Amino acid sequence: MSDAEWAFFEPFVVEKGPRRGRRPRDHRLVLDGVFWIARTGTAWRDLHSHFGPWNSVYRQFRRWTQAGIWDVMLEALNETGAGNDSVQMIDSTIIRAHQHAAGAKKGDADQSLGRSRGGFSTKIHLRSNALGLPVAVTLSGGQVSDVKGYVPIMDQPGPRPCVLLADKGYDADFILADLEARGVAAVIPAKRNRKVQSVIDGHIYALRNLVERCFSKLKHSRRLATRYDKTADSFLGFVLVASIRLWVRHFVHTT
Repeated sequence: MSDAEWAFFEPFVVEKGPRRGRRPRDHRLVLDGVFWIARTGTAWRDLHSHFGPWNSVYRQFRRWTQAGIWDVMLEALNETGAGNDSVQMIDSTIIRAHQHAAGAKKGDADQSLGRSRGGFSTKIHLRSNALGLPVAVTLSGGQVSDVKGYVPIMDQPGPRPCVLLADKGYDADFILADLEARGVAAVIPAKRNRKVQSVIDGHIYALRNLVERCFSKLKHSRRLATRYDKTADSFLGFVLVASIRLWVRHFVHTT
């Protein structure tokens, strides 16, 4: 990462105060290792030796993920108010899961894995702003509909929109009623089976392509384009890492 990028990440990952115990690791190098895994999709055991022992980098990634550090970073970026938050859009995309993604410890959680038309998969639900930058992210099994994924993504922390754009997959009475209750103007085309076809502003609706372009940029990180992680929190961690890098690079290139 560049020095400008590191200036953002450093306060979140480097502990301040008196040092106790053994010498801390080079967190910049560890973070670069995480970015390398996210970008290439490589297995942890094949991490380049330049970044240090793969198991050390993996354990640090897990510690940061379980501590919620990626969520804190995304919230901090949203709080800058630089994302033109009044207009937002939501959408979802299905990610095929590799056979190695199966096999997590059994329990009540399904690890956001399911069976859809695309096979064994996970669905990423995304809310983005008018700059095409992620505001909030949630996961579900691939078979979960956009309608069921609406409430979890809207209840995530982040700035509230004044206008929300979505495709006709989100055209449901309870969604329209919920948006009205939240004071949000809905720009959602009606399904064909609706007796009354609402009229939407085509110029505003055209902005919805920003969320699709956001997905395209996120999938440049191959660890997202195919799910290899057994646990939902690790996979979500990589989605958040890629989302944060989109934000940081946007700031770096516009300042």
